[in-house]
Amino acid sequence: MLTDAYQVSQVSCGREHILLRLSTGKILAWGAIGSSRNGGGPPDICATPILFNRPVEIQSEHTLQSVSAGSGINLGLTDKGEVVSWGDSLIGIGGNETTVAISAPELLTNLPRAEKIALGEHNFAMVDTLGHVYTWGMNIDGVLGRPSLQLNALPGIVQNLPAVQSLVMGQGSVFAITTQQDVFSWGSNSAGQLGLGHLNSQSSPMPISGLINIQSLAAGATHVLALSTLGEVFVWGSNNKAQLGIDTISYSDKPIKVKLPEKISAVAAGLHFSLALSESGSVYAWGWNGFGQLGLSDYEDRVLPTKIKGLASVKSISAGYTYSVATTSKELLGWGNNSSGQIGGDTATVNFPDSFLAIA
Repeated sequence: MLTDAYQVSQVSCGREHILLRLSTGKILAWGAIGSSRNGGGPPDICATPILFNRPVEIQSEHTLQSVSAGSGINLGLTDKGEVVSWGDSLIGIGGNETTVAISAPELLTNLPRAEKIALGEHNFAMVDTLGHVYTWGMNIDGVLGRPSLQLNALPGIVQNLPAVQSLVMGQGSVFAITTQQDVFSWGSNSAGQLGLGHLNSQSSPMPISGLINIQSLAAGATHVLALSTLGEVFVWGSNNKAQLGIDTISYSDKPIKVKLPEKISAVAAGLHFSLALSESGSVYAWGWNGFGQLGLSDYEDRVLPTKIKGLASVKSISAGYTYSVATTSKELLGWGNNSSGQIGGDTATVNFPDSFLAIA
């Protein structure tokens, strides 16, 4: 059991691993590649299997003030505004086209002082102190938001974009909130996930109309949630698994408002499912539920936002590809796919919120 000095300050869910930042500055990790347990080549089939369902501390010479978990690789933002990375990447990082397997955070050079970081499956981004966005990595469907002849490009600034305060990345697309609380998007758009009223990919940032006073975003594979300062939630993109919370359309290429019974304070998005945290501390879930990631004690998809019973006084929510995490003042709770031990325990799936680390 952790003491009060170890309160959770941030949870970041990757594809199959979790990063947990504590108020002490320590970083803990669970799960598969990206948790610093199994990088560096194929496993030894004769060796005793490694259990990934217990936390391991990430050893770093840098003090990390925030972390971001991706598909086997991570970014971290240091207290000096530097960007570090670690994990296992088949394409490298920062324009390096060789496989990278790093167990401890290493500094990325040739970047300005950063304020925010984000990463997708093979794409990376940061916001500097002036609100400029820099991107690097695989440049497919214009996801880097800038001209580049390199398939795996070095960091470079995104032009024609107002000052940005935060950004998130989906599966090949990027969404940025400006300092004026407008939203811009670029990259892949096969399911209308850019919210621009069409299905054409964009290699330069474009404003999404109909969105004002947006305070935060969450991106799944091909759908997006936007939370306004009024506590309203807007969604767009793919609806193949009802992740938009509507049963009459297969996708939406423009933002539409989700009907929720309470004001919302936070949103999260997994592969094809959505979560919303209300101001009262309740959690609503909808969309795909093949691994029980909706936390509703079954494996049935939900078309409409459904309140998770028995879950109250929640402080934060996060979503990986096929699992979900919530924090209260005393518990870290997880549910959904647990094939890599990312939410603790020994069972492959958990279809209801279950505590896997006491934090007070």
